[in-house]
Amino acid sequence: MAKTPVKKTAAPNAPKTKSAPTRVKLYLTYPKKLVRAPLIWQATRDFDLVFNIRSASVSEEVGIIAIELDGSEEAIEGAIVWLREQGVTVEPIEKNVIE
Repeated sequence: MAKTPVKKTAAPNAPKTKSAPTRVKLYLTYPKKLVRAPLIWQATRDFDLVFNIRSASVSEEVGIIAIELDGSEEAIEGAIVWLREQGVTVEPIEKNVIE
């Protein structure tokens, strides 16, 4: 399955430097076996990210979460790879549907 590129924007009020934080907006889809796992907490802790859950629909069968992640590009990419390795489907939010 092809990976969709993630659209990145500078976080609001961030200084315009190479180390400026980046913000991405993603949909995370959890399969049944991962619904209760604290994967967002683990990813943001391990990759030094700040998260903001904008919308969520979670049941015993599936979890769908619209989330913003703020951090360095490298940390965000690392977290996305790690989440996918855990079995989470990660897709960019193309439109401002959570603004």
